[in-house]
Amino acid sequence: MQNTTTRTVREIALESPATTRVFESFNIDYCCGGRINFVDACRNAGAEPDVVLSQIETSLSETTDDAARLTELSLSDLIDHILETHHKFTYYELEHLPALLAKVEGVHGESHPELHVIADLFTRAHDDLLPHMYKEEQVLFPYVKDLEARTDRELSVAMPPFGTVRHPIKMMMNEHDAVGDILREMRAVSNNYKLPEGACPSYSGLFSRLEALERDLHQHIHLENNLLFPKAAELETLAFG
Repeated sequence: MQNTTTRTVREIALESPATTRVFESFNIDYCCGGRINFVDACRNAGAEPDVVLSQIETSLSETTDDAARLTELSLSDLIDHILETHHKFTYYELEHLPALLAKVEGVHGESHPELHVIADLFTRAHDDLLPHMYKEEQVLFPYVKDLEARTDRELSVAMPPFGTVRHPIKMMMNEHDAVGDILREMRAVSNNYKLPEGACPSYSGLFSRLEALERDLHQHIHLENNLLFPKAAELETLAFG
């Protein structure tokens, strides 16, 4: 990878998706905050750029990442991937994690009061994500699919009721930022999901699943903010001239 230190984190993650695992390990934001220089992103996360770069190079030398193909997908296929891979996973965890969280909070909340804060933050994320994904699935994604299909077939494209795709995109990105803030708070309150001494299997399972949800949401938001949305806006510009 050329000139890594002068590029944005977003550009690096798009070109080489395997790097997102390294960014995750250093808590470097490559989705909502991915438009800043690599060196600045490392320093914002309290990481040494040379150390991160070394791990990126190691990761790239060991990985053949099928995720690189995502940049080559049509918008319709990319949307299908987001729905099947990320929305489906998020729906499952939003439905099933509350019971586990309530169980762990009920048993351990008195000795670990941070669990009450985590529960409140999770509820906020839950209540934000459900209507957010619904709007994507019912409004934004169908429009983008229709726009691409009509453009490919050289058919006329009707102006959407929201004026331009940039309007719902801006709303979705603002909501992504809000969820990203909640995820950062949860990580801070949980001390980077570090288990307390003597944590029971349920406690361990809860933190493991919360961290997996965080990781998946980072990848999910990255694909939308940095790949799907810019391409959709560009396609609409071409369609309307």
